Amino acid sequence: MMGLEQILAFMLLGLGYGALIAGLATGMVVTFRSSGVINIAAGATAAYSAYTYSELRTTGVLALPIPIPLTADRQPLDTLPALLVGLVLAAVLGLAQYLLVYRPLASAGPLAKIVASSGVLLTVQAVIVLRWGADPVAAPAVLPQESVALLGVTIPADRLLLAGLVIAVTALLWALYRHTRFGIATRAAADNMKGSVLLGLSTTRLEAANWVIAGVLGGLFGMLAAPTTQLQPVAFTLLVVPVLTAALLGGFSSLGVTVATAFGLGMVNSLIALFQGQPWFPQAEGGPLPGLTELVPFLVLAVVLYLRGRTLPDRLTALAPSMPRAPRPRHAGPAAVIGTVVVVAALAGLPFDWRQALINSMLGALLCLSVVVTTGFVGQISFAQMAVAGAAGYITAAAGTDAGLPFPLPPIAGIAAAVITSLVFSVPARRVRGLQLAVLTLAGGVAAQRFWFGNPQWGSGLRPANVEPIAVFGMEISPSRSFWGMEPPTSGFGLVVFAVLLLCALLVVWIRRSALGARMLAVRSSEAAAAAAGVNVGGVKTAAFAIGGLLAGAAGVLYGYNFAGVSADRFGPLTSIAFFGVAVLGGVGTVSGALVGGLLVAQGLLFHAVTTWFGIAPDYQPLFAGLAVILTVIGSPNGVAVSLADAARTLRGATRRRRTPRRAAAMGES
Repeated sequence: MMGLEQILAFMLLGLGYGALIAGLATGMVVTFRSSGVINIAAGATAAYSAYTYSELRTTGVLALPIPIPLTADRQPLDTLPALLVGLVLAAVLGLAQYLLVYRPLASAGPLAKIVASSGVLLTVQAVIVLRWGADPVAAPAVLPQESVALLGVTIPADRLLLAGLVIAVTALLWALYRHTRFGIATRAAADNMKGSVLLGLSTTRLEAANWVIAGVLGGLFGMLAAPTTQLQPVAFTLLVVPVLTAALLGGFSSLGVTVATAFGLGMVNSLIALFQGQPWFPQAEGGPLPGLTELVPFLVLAVVLYLRGRTLPDRLTALAPSMPRAPRPRHAGPAAVIGTVVVVAALAGLPFDWRQALINSMLGALLCLSVVVTTGFVGQISFAQMAVAGAAGYITAAAGTDAGLPFPLPPIAGIAAAVITSLVFSVPARRVRGLQLAVLTLAGGVAAQRFWFGNPQWGSGLRPANVEPIAVFGMEISPSRSFWGMEPPTSGFGLVVFAVLLLCALLVVWIRRSALGARMLAVRSSEAAAAAAGVNVGGVKTAAFAIGGLLAGAAGVLYGYNFAGVSADRFGPLTSIAFFGVAVLGGVGTVSGALVGGLLVAQGLLFHAVTTWFGIAPDYQPLFAGLAVILTVIGSPNGVAVSLADAARTLRGATRRRRTPRRAAAMGES
């Protein structure tokens, strides 16, 4: 039986986790209030500082692109020097992010900034994995580890010290932003940037200083709190969900509410760990039900955001930032014919590894099409596309393998489940949009992966769920079966994937040309203006999420058939962030952009060509993807496809202008 002392002890133990969340969340509030950026890479950059400190304390090597030994014979560096070096590196990392990524996007909209932040996340995590690997690392302690007695219970001293340090830092930040000239100038620039510039304030210096402060906060608490949690790239990166929960409930303005929420989440997380050992706790195959610690932030966010509506403060700029262009598709019929010829020829003539890369690209393009509808047409920033696709994959596996339903019932059930899952995310989208919806769907993606897909009772747990192959009239169409005498992956399954992609692409083209597409773009441009013009804004959003769910569901079903199974780690939120970034990279407002995005996905055609022709290891794919997302958002915010189309149009216009004088001269001579 649990006693009050045991409950109190676990609540106090949660102070360490809560302090880590609070430290990162206060830094996120600082960056948002100063530059309008929701830094979803905060957990990854804090992890980099923690890994750096760990290596300094073990080998004395400073982890830079070129490692620098700071001690003779790689002896461990002392605690205080290692901590100071880690803080300096965290400050430099924060400043570099601002100057290289976010300063060029100062006048860009929320979509560009959050996509750039996702690119930073992918890049930093890729660097961590390449340098230190993906396995957990035991972080050396910074704070004292002895136990102390408090309120009748014994807990490690570092938890209390972390909590006290967070409270002290929060009080200092409150005083800094409330009573100093720097803080008043920062708040003035956040409220009205144009007016602050007219008053002579240097907004660039203010934002740079605030990014340094945020970097130091993340690095400090990352290094101090790492021994209290698991120092592992994905686990640390996904801390962004409770961090965003705390910052959002604080309105990205109130440091006190943010820190209090963070401590509350830390205590709830610790209490769930306590309750999991109790006989009344829900069980799944003999073990405690997983995913509740990830489900809690999502439920809290969903309820609070739905009740609040759109309350996130906006920074005033001289001009309203625009979304990427979504031009009306032209020549869809000829393009479909040419694409069919090219793909059929490629599936028939390419070697097996290139065929698999082509299939992966087509699956990626299909998922990018769902982002085109929800984000490119309606402007809803959703990071839940992989959760929607995963729902389709798991229901297809359950209907075909467990229930034994014949084809085509399993994929129909899977796509229906994807549409329903997407519609669940559309409910809060009727009340919130933009960055708030991005935060909510990211939390929902984490909850779906852990609570649904990772659950052995109604998901697959740690093992994959088998997907029965397509069987039509006794003929099996599967990547593992021969077709026309070809070795797997066969062109037969590739033709099925292409047929689905072609139909879905034509569907999106029709939507863009239809009255529904016009209403979607009106909602994207201005919900208030669209409503005033008689557009049912909520209905348009619901339709967009339903169509996006259908497209993502088709991708999830085919993904399961492609790999003969589905697993929780393949439908994670980081994969969803990567796909979202690739869709924006290709061109989130166009069908051609989705096709370009498919070429750029991991294990797709482009990366297969790079790794094959240049001998670059596949481990570098996430690094290149993250850098490509950042560079594209900065240099070509409309995406590669739209930029190439614009360049081709400009070239044709220049060619016509050159030819016109020549023709006129020739006619004059004649």
